Amino acid sequence: MRLPGLVMLLILGALAGCASTSGPPVSSEETRDAESALRSAEEAGAAERAPELFEDAQLALAAARRASGEEARRRLLEARDYAAAAEAQAQAERLRSEADRLRGEADDLERQANEIRDEAGRPPGP
Repeated sequence: MRLPGLVMLLILGALAGCASTSGPPVSSEETRDAESALRSAEEAGAAERAPELFEDAQLALAAARRASGEEARRRLLEARDYAAAAEAQAQAERLRSEADRLRGEADDLERQANEIRDEAGRPPGP
């Protein structure tokens, strides 16, 4: 009759393992923080400018919603970090694009200034 004792020991070990990974429930504030980070990333254009990071953030948030305890907390932090990275990348892309546009405008203005300078140095036409 050692088998039932062994089975009971295995069941208790499995339950103890599950209990140790669960931890306290995730607060609604932690969930809101991750959701807020995703919204900020989306508003910054991360879905278009940093799609992989944005998708990773969405997947981590979805995984956090399916998990509980420490696993959920870890996934929420992961979602928040991916969202922050996606937002930063989106902002960097936007600023690079803006800088390229401004460089183009500056080149056009410089060309116009040179043309005006050249015309000013010439005598008036007949």
